[in-house]
Amino acid sequence: MIHDSSPWKMHLVRDADLIERWAARTGHSERRSFLIERTVFLAAYAIRKLDEAAKVSTDLLAARMAVSRFPPMRDFSTTRHKFDFASYFDLGRPERMELPRRRVLNLLVHSLVFAEVVGPEDTIDAFMVTSDREQSRGLIQVEMAAFVGLIRLAAADYPTSTRQAWDESANRWRTWAGHGEPPF
Repeated sequence: MIHDSSPWKMHLVRDADLIERWAARTGHSERRSFLIERTVFLAAYAIRKLDEAAKVSTDLLAARMAVSRFPPMRDFSTTRHKFDFASYFDLGRPERMELPRRRVLNLLVHSLVFAEVVGPEDTIDAFMVTSDREQSRGLIQVEMAAFVGLIRLAAADYPTSTRQAWDESANRWRTWAGHGEPPF
């Protein structure tokens, strides 16, 4: 449970700055790849923890973000060759779609695959990710600017009210955090 979200959110701002700076560098290096991958994963985990502690607005992560999905061509889960994406996903047929931001975070936290999308000057423009549960639906590409934007939104969001209510149909507590009146 996160009691004071300010330190977490200040660190998210630093993470967003680091990702932007590293992604904009030209020239490939293993160190840059590692630092970006690690920072993206940890930022996704931190935002999820903030959400679970009702320290970001419910609507923030329910909102959808534009991504591209590359459909699967064959089963990917049993292979040891996880870097040969062209053999498993149709990289020539991207489908534009929207996913809830929370789902993108879940993909990152439970990722089976993470790969950089390198631009013409060796900058990192996006990343591709899928998880053990999602891989049968395809490989998801997230623009780096969109993900950094999500980090910044989460870091700046301080809900002014929270509410919990028992959901009889789901037999569980529902928690809402946000600004204004809750929807229930």
